Amino acid sequence: MDSTSVNKAIPAREDLQASGSETAQQSSEEQSTSLEKPKQKKNRCFMCRKKVGLTGFECRCGNVYCGVHRYSDVHNCSYNYKADAAEKIRKENPVVVGEKMQKI
Repeated sequence: MDSTSVNKAIPAREDLQASGSETAQQSSEEQSTSLEKPKQKKNRCFMCRKKVGLTGFECRCGNVYCGVHRYSDVHNCSYNYKADAAEKIRKENPVVVGEKMQKI
């Protein structure tokens, strides 16, 4: 009985050591990815791929556009401006309910 209890304890230690080496490998992978260059900011128009430089217009849909494609109707924007405006109005103007008047 003692030999089986000892055998059960040994694999548990080996599993702990194996999992410890796995976490060490994962942390080294995370460090290598953090050392890579951060992504550059998009500097091309999403429609015509023209370089926009400092004059790029960032739309609410998340893309950058040149001066020609900056308007939402020109680049077929997927952002729902109408729903956003309705939500903004709903937040800024809460419903006011007056008190009921008592009848005499």
